[in-house]
Amino acid sequence: MTHIHDQKVFQFPYDSHRFAGQASDERILYVTREHPLFLSARMASLFLIALAIFFAAWLFSTAFQNIFSFSSLGTVVPIAMLLISVFTLVGWWWVYSLWRKSLAILTNKRLLKIIYTTPFNRYNQSLPLNMIVDTSCNNQGFLEGIAHSALQIGTLTARSSAASSGVATDDTDRVNKKYFYLENIKYCEDLQQYLNKVLSLANNSPLELSTFRPFIPHLKGQAREKFISDYQQRSETKE
Repeated sequence: MTHIHDQKVFQFPYDSHRFAGQASDERILYVTREHPLFLSARMASLFLIALAIFFAAWLFSTAFQNIFSFSSLGTVVPIAMLLISVFTLVGWWWVYSLWRKSLAILTNKRLLKIIYTTPFNRYNQSLPLNMIVDTSCNNQGFLEGIAHSALQIGTLTARSSAASSGVATDDTDRVNKKYFYLENIKYCEDLQQYLNKVLSLANNSPLELSTFRPFIPHLKGQAREKFISDYQQRSETKE
């Protein structure tokens, strides 16, 4: 089994991956992470910040070169370049680590988010399938709105029945428990339709979830069924 965070690209079959806390009878039906477009946007922002710091250091050295006894270009700029390089490398590693390790997972039992706040610290959010009331797919913000129409990127929202359970202690807690978000993921609308089928099975034929087909976003209809059939035949041949 491959640890799920070590995988760069997730492809069927998802059963070859494991995540912390996964039950022995829990099957991964789909796993994804935030679309790389948003990683690129953060990387670009980091570069612009580093560039702004460099120009600020250069302007500072130019403005005060008559006060200090060193050459602005000979001393301040090289030091600033070194510090900016370290800041950029560490920043890129930090941003990439958070993006790669933070995952969205759908299993035959729940929706799960693994969220890293630092490259070493994480927290999990989980919503059992039997607590999902309804689902939607929308976009939040200007960048995601453009990405939604061009690249099928959106935010999958699952509304939880926890809000009506009386457990929440205040309005903020109630709102946080009411909605579960999988943000900035590709094939959002297709995944929403697939999740609705999973919820229907969970409510009407829960035993069928143990063998229900996983979500394969790049294939639909007969092409998907043929792909799964061919995979099953290859697996049986190897056995």
